[in-house]
Amino acid sequence: MTNNDYPKEILESLEDYNIDIRDFLPGHGTGAKLLLDFNKIKGMEQHEGIILKGKEIPNGIIADIIIKKGTKIEEPVHLCFGVNKETGVQEIFPRIIAEDNTEVIVQAHCSFPNADGLIHKMFGHFYIGKNCNFTYSETHYHGEKSGALVAPVGYMYIGENSVFENNFNLTKGTPGKVKIMLDIYAMENSLVKSNVKAFGKNKNDSVRIRDAIYLEGENARSILKMKAAARDGGEVLMYGITEGNAPHCNGHVECSEIVLGKGSICRARPFIRATDPTSSVSHEASLGRFPQKWLDEIMAKGLTEEEATEILIEAMLGEE
Repeated sequence: MTNNDYPKEILESLEDYNIDIRDFLPGHGTGAKLLLDFNKIKGMEQHEGIILKGKEIPNGIIADIIIKKGTKIEEPVHLCFGVNKETGVQEIFPRIIAEDNTEVIVQAHCSFPNADGLIHKMFGHFYIGKNCNFTYSETHYHGEKSGALVAPVGYMYIGENSVFENNFNLTKGTPGKVKIMLDIYAMENSLVKSNVKAFGKNKNDSVRIRDAIYLEGENARSILKMKAAARDGGEVLMYGITEGNAPHCNGHVECSEIVLGKGSICRARPFIRATDPTSSVSHEASLGRFPQKWLDEIMAKGLTEEEATEILIEAMLGEE
């Protein structure tokens, strides 16, 4: 497969996140790959220890990814779900199973560079077995017109003694209307790390993300970090949930949001609940602007307050 076989704009949006285009193209590297343009599979590459299947449907795809028991690979599995046209409805149904004792990284990218009335829906189901180390990182690019309505829903089961890391990044381009719901269920001795970043940049941007972690097994642990910025009338709501429902589990929710410009809105709603007397769940949240001291230090180098603020936002959203 060559660059000409897949929409150039979708590939270029990968570079905005400092991702090498070649990593997503079959024939480069050794990782499994699946590339989708609306409802057509444009490229697929298999890898030993991984079963990768895709079924085209009228508005999208059903994608099955199975990491076979004991498989441990360093090369990420690359998924690209793109739409190059302005309008339409795309529906994605990823079903991911990591069998016991597996280690894998999945790098997914959703790109709608020309969106102007486009709707993208995702209904994902993840099952992570026992003693796994699984990372799922998803970046989004919705173009510059704020013309996308994006509504992913995900359900994730994390087995005993497994480590699961979830990363979601929507900081390039303009988001449009975004509604995300994610439920993660953590079993005995598992560890969940979830990192969410979003940036609403104008009055047409409304980002609402609900990320929930349920600690259902003894000694399960989690940390949920949600970072966001809103400017020039953009709206961002981060709703972080953690429940401690088993003995000696421990969870923490951290929300950090910056609001800039008239009409911009940032809201953080950390919600924690403990139903077991030996569990421990905590949260912290901060909203507003950067400390003036930080701005002054950067402005002393000859930059305007707006330029200094942009640097701080980029630094905040770029932190791990």
